[in-house]
Amino acid sequence: MSGFDGRRLPVVVAVVLGGLLFGGGLLLSARLNTVIDERVRVGVETTGRVVHVERYQLGRSTTVTRLTVEYALNGVRHRETLSSDLDDVRYRDGDAVILHVDRTDATKAATAEGYATEDLLVRSPTFLEAAGIIMIMLAAARLTRRGRGSLPTP
Repeated sequence: MSGFDGRRLPVVVAVVLGGLLFGGGLLLSARLNTVIDERVRVGVETTGRVVHVERYQLGRSTTVTRLTVEYALNGVRHRETLSSDLDDVRYRDGDAVILHVDRTDATKAATAEGYATEDLLVRSPTFLEAAGIIMIMLAAARLTRRGRGSLPTP
């Protein structure tokens, strides 16, 4: 049985940190979904108008959509940017959108489809999860590479 040597410590640390990043991403995603679901459930409903749609690639398979929406609540006009971590709903400039606005902060709005004014925060779980997976994969590749180099030759 071989003992633990200091050369494997960076690999272990990378796996642990990768697991923490991935787990943190999952927890943040669950928390954000809860906040958005609560806002949709109990928020003040109003109709807004999409004034700008911005779609951009974050990677090979991830497209992010940001909507700039104008709406009025209690006689005050608001112009906010909403984001989603999914790109399932296709809005266009001029489309009407049903918003659910936080009762205590009229600048915080969400749609039933998951768009919310938390903008960068909405995308953070995806970045954390991806960083965690990449870190774990790199650690596994390094461990595999070291394992091949330490095999005895016949």
